[in-house]
Amino acid sequence: MKRFILISVIFVGLVSRNLLSQNLDYIDSLKTKLDTSNTENLFENYLRIGWEYRKSFPDSTIFFSQRALDLAKGAEMQFKTAKPLNYIGVGYYYKGENVKAFEYYNQAKDSAIINADSVQYGHSLNNIGRIYFNQGNYIEAYDYFFRSLEIFEAIQDYPSISYGYKSLAELYQSQDNYEKALEMSLKTADIRKEFDDPSGVISIYLEIAGIYVKMGNYNNGLTYFTKAYDIAEETEDEVNLAIIKLNIAKMNTERGRFEIALSNAKDALKFLSKSQNKNLLNQTNFQLGVIYFYRGNYDIAKGYFTSVKEISSENNDITFERDAFYYLSKIYEREGNLTAAYNNFKAYEGLKEKTDNANTARQIERLESRLAIELKEKENQILVLNQEAYKEVIRKQRALNYALIAIVLLVLLMLVMLFFTARKRRRQNRLLLLKNKQIEEQQLKITNQNKEIKIQNDKLIIRNQELDDLNNEKDSMLGIVAHDMKAPFHRIKGLTELLRLSKLNEEQEQYVKMIRNNSKHGMYLINDLLDVNAIEIDKDKPVPSQLDLKRVIEDIVTTYVVELSNKEMNVQVECEPNSIIITDKVYLDRILDNLLSNAIKFSDLGSEIIIKGGKSEKGFWVSVKDFGQGFTELDREKLFKKFSKLSARPTGGESSNGLGLAIVKTLVDRLGGKIKLTSEKEKFSEFTVNFPLFDEVAP
Repeated sequence: MKRFILISVIFVGLVSRNLLSQNLDYIDSLKTKLDTSNTENLFENYLRIGWEYRKSFPDSTIFFSQRALDLAKGAEMQFKTAKPLNYIGVGYYYKGENVKAFEYYNQAKDSAIINADSVQYGHSLNNIGRIYFNQGNYIEAYDYFFRSLEIFEAIQDYPSISYGYKSLAELYQSQDNYEKALEMSLKTADIRKEFDDPSGVISIYLEIAGIYVKMGNYNNGLTYFTKAYDIAEETEDEVNLAIIKLNIAKMNTERGRFEIALSNAKDALKFLSKSQNKNLLNQTNFQLGVIYFYRGNYDIAKGYFTSVKEISSENNDITFERDAFYYLSKIYEREGNLTAAYNNFKAYEGLKEKTDNANTARQIERLESRLAIELKEKENQILVLNQEAYKEVIRKQRALNYALIAIVLLVLLMLVMLFFTARKRRRQNRLLLLKNKQIEEQQLKITNQNKEIKIQNDKLIIRNQELDDLNNEKDSMLGIVAHDMKAPFHRIKGLTELLRLSKLNEEQEQYVKMIRNNSKHGMYLINDLLDVNAIEIDKDKPVPSQLDLKRVIEDIVTTYVVELSNKEMNVQVECEPNSIIITDKVYLDRILDNLLSNAIKFSDLGSEIIIKGGKSEKGFWVSVKDFGQGFTELDREKLFKKFSKLSARPTGGESSNGLGLAIVKTLVDRLGGKIKLTSEKEKFSEFTVNFPLFDEVAP
């Protein structure tokens, strides 16, 4: 639920920031300079005005950029046409007309190539990359972003380099690669701090803080919120002060620290008291309603949500109106007013359907524009190929002319060469004798080198053996260190249990809970490391024994009674009784334990898990099916790799270190079996393992 709050609020917060980025005073100051008789100054002022209008009034961006383009053509400043072409593309980009934007960006790129304008060539590549990024074509987007960044770095244009880093940061965020996104954003911040651009620095600090929050690093997130706040306070930027306070309130709401969140939200409201920005005021009121809701102050929360609903209806802001209806339905439900709860929930469902339809329409529009752009790109490629073919014909004709001239010259040269042939032949014979002697010397050197290579190979064999011994020593040390680390974690957990018996306030209990959870996660990680190390060291063959498959499954389920109870989950076992199999019990228990643990860990509260088993013609099989988050195609590529980070996240705060499936794959291979995944994202996932039967029980 908290994630739902953050997504809906952050979306409108971004819209508000775009509207605030419109510097109207600066635009007015530029318009006063349009009477100048200096053509170049007029050209630059048109572009500055167009740039400032881009987010709120993109049609004005297109108008003023077109004026600059016409001025450049009329004043014979063709070498400057790439920049206005890029700006016209930006205008269409913010209008949502990606195909038109793509056309102008390509025109800008061609103009920049002709006029050797490296800066605009880099920006045109970056702009094309943003179109591919918005269409979900991340591979093409990365290619264009990286090429543009190479150009900016080559010419040492630091403001442009910061744009390149920011584009890559947004791309990495879309892939949940927050480490790389953070790296790019920090580089952007380092560059922007060197220039007099407080608003730009505040913007990138807020982005860095948001990345830290997504990573769960709230302390670093708060640090960057504070840095942004200090700059905004120094420049008396009350709107950004409100935005920063509101974002801190959202962060604390997500952490469950409602008292601090309430204080921050009230501070944001104070900063907005003189502002006419209804969207941001509405967003702040909504956040206050959320905080009071979770504190149980339903009457106060109801007042805020009612206000948000009314203002959103006037502004045609469906998202906030929808969310306000949702919370009002929850409040009335808890107050026992089921009629009001039903009416509000019905209104919420109606608005939700509208937003879902709008999102679907936008997705269709993006796909259509992507197809149109791909068609346009193919047309450009065909045009380039035709031009190359025409150039090839010209090259061949020139080559033929050159060949005729060469033949004439060659005849003349041969006549001259015949005169010198006899004398050169004697000299060449002497050179051949010298070459033969050199070849013999080279062969001798090669023989010596071969001997040296053999000596080096022998040394490599010895070195490989030494490395193998070091690797074995490393495995042993890993097992010892991991085993020794278990005791401190057990002691930490025991101390937290003692602290819980003391009289602690709410915040202290929260910290103790965090310490206990982290120590528990540490123990889980150490156990998995010990398992992996033990499996890698243990090269012995499996020890088969006769087992009842249904009983093995039921015994594994019994070990997870507490976890299943905590998450209100049910496990259904479907296996014929007395299904006798012959296999290694330890390996089979570990496989089932890891598969069931993952199914519980990544499934929602109250869901069901189905474990099936049975015998086949050549062996037996077991499947574990859950109705949780499922796997993506990208997940499948790194499914069984150690420490791989997949898209699914634990639903109950459990730890996940990426070792469970790696252990399963290793043990299945040891038993000569095969594992198969069937999954549909956000619906279900099912692991099916087929095992061969051993011929006989070990003595």
